Amino acid sequence: MGFLRRMFCVSHPDNLSKVEYWRKWEFFELIEDLHLAENVLSKYKGGCSGAFLSAEKFHEELIDAIDDIEFGNQSDLTRFWIWFAPTSAWDDFVGEEGLDLGNRIFERVDKWKQANS
Repeated sequence: MGFLRRMFCVSHPDNLSKVEYWRKWEFFELIEDLHLAENVLSKYKGGCSGAFLSAEKFHEELIDAIDDIEFGNQSDLTRFWIWFAPTSAWDDFVGEEGLDLGNRIFERVDKWKQANS
């Protein structure tokens, strides 16, 4: 069963439906912002940051990670927390252009991480 299908069929703590639960954690907004980030990152070439030897490699990993959470292969958002943390890979590759978007993604993922730790 796909992630989005499971999302509509299962309840979560506090008697919230799956949809209400994901709305509470701004999952849909996170997915939208991650797709925006993927688009921004696609314009960058070269560089280096931590585990990524180029913006192109980071872009490939970001696409795979978005697909994993969007289509249900993965529900752990830790990669995004690491990649979009201040002064990490996202900032290294896109700098000022992606500052607001990166901060928005990090804040959403950080809330999720804090609540699920």
